[in-house]
Amino acid sequence: MVRHACALAVAGLAAAVLIAACGGSPSSPGPVVQPQPPAPQPVAPAPPNNPSVIESIAAKGRRPKEPANFADLDETIDLTAKVHDEETPVEELEFQWSAPAGTFEGSGPGVTWHAPEDAETPRPIEITLKVIEKYGYPDGPRIYQQDVSASTTVSLHNSKAELGDMSRQFLLDFSDSTIRDIGYIMRNFLPGCYGTADETAQVTENRRRYRIIESRVDAAVTNVNFGGTCPYEARRGDACTAVPVFWKSIDMDEHNEVKAVGGTDWLASFYIPDKQRWFLCDSSFQGHQAAHSTFIK
Repeated sequence: MVRHACALAVAGLAAAVLIAACGGSPSSPGPVVQPQPPAPQPVAPAPPNNPSVIESIAAKGRRPKEPANFADLDETIDLTAKVHDEETPVEELEFQWSAPAGTFEGSGPGVTWHAPEDAETPRPIEITLKVIEKYGYPDGPRIYQQDVSASTTVSLHNSKAELGDMSRQFLLDFSDSTIRDIGYIMRNFLPGCYGTADETAQVTENRRRYRIIESRVDAAVTNVNFGGTCPYEARRGDACTAVPVFWKSIDMDEHNEVKAVGGTDWLASFYIPDKQRWFLCDSSFQGHQAAHSTFIK
């Protein structure tokens, strides 16, 4: 009987294997129970934590007496942020600097920004700093984070080009005796600057006495030297522009005598941070002129 029972068991096992191989399924004692996923663990609320504070962002070029928040094309300036955090040391905070133009070098609260080599100017550039703090419970992982942002604006210039264009435009307007509006001719001079009133008086007198019939205003050469002086007559300015000029005029006070004069006009200028632009201040003519000429420039 034992041998017969064993034979039946072996035959049953073989049949089950055959059924499975042919796509069938052996009889099952009941449905298969799928394991349940573990219940989600409750997430602890973030611990109390005060955000970082960005107290200030300083932007300063490296030229002597250069104003803050000013940059010329292709210039490198220093950026320094003053930041504090009540819970996290500053060296453990993450600093992210960004701007729509230019490039950054360095990391942390002090970096440099290199202005683009070419861009339309004058143009404000907003430089933004994001400070990220990662924190957690004492002796636990820093799985929480928060950030704060602040920005400063740098006024981007191509000073030599801007001042050259401004200086030549003044001299071109002056050379056109049909322009009688003195305020228009003097529009780029800084009101109240030491040379503005005298130059306005000279232009006014020139219009009364002379009629310019021939002129030449050549290319300008500008030197930016904040708090410096011009080579001619030591006129004070943050920049000095030299423009070769020539005028031939009719002197209406001298029986319409034709007179000629040529030389270099020196224009002293100042950068005004509140206006974020350059202004002319003084125009001094250095040149030779015809004998007994009193041409007013």
